[in-house]
Amino acid sequence: MASDIKSRESWTEQEDSARDITPLNQLRLSRVFRFNDPQTGAPQISDFPDSNPTGDTPLEIRMKHFTEIENFTFLAHVLGHELGGTTPRPIRTVMDLQVPDDEFQNFVNTARTVSLTDEDLADTVLDVGINWEHFVASNDNLLILDHPLKISDVLMQEKIDSLDVITEALVREINFRSIEKQTGPKPRKSRVAQDSPQA
Repeated sequence: MASDIKSRESWTEQEDSARDITPLNQLRLSRVFRFNDPQTGAPQISDFPDSNPTGDTPLEIRMKHFTEIENFTFLAHVLGHELGGTTPRPIRTVMDLQVPDDEFQNFVNTARTVSLTDEDLADTVLDVGINWEHFVASNDNLLILDHPLKISDVLMQEKIDSLDVITEALVREINFRSIEKQTGPKPRKSRVAQDSPQA
């Protein structure tokens, strides 16, 4: 996880329920889910959890983590395609993004200069998120027993953290666009819109 380099506050499921956010599917194993924004009714993808999943062993915790990455990625991919916007727009959530790995910082720098349709954004989330999942899943042998979401290879961990931060930023952009589709270009104040950068 890259919680040490994220600028947003994390949400726990307890906090979600306190805000009357109800997952659309109550039958789930993962802590990531789709819900409707209580103020706008717009479909949203929950924030990715910063805390470890539960598990009896470090490997089980790590496996649940990369399952949540996959679920997070696919939920956002589907929502992005459902939005259906055909006008390319900037990716606002990457404009100030900094990640620890140089290769992926170059990706972010390029992302700042391009505009994507909703479908292109959805496909980009899928691409980056699957990379994040595979980087995590391919390094189980390097996990640190006391911190199973971290690995002993520092440079590879920086790549994992970078993919984490980029994926979450892309999902936030999908959430912003979903609210804007529901409310127009100036969305009403909501959980997502509070943190939305100016268009």
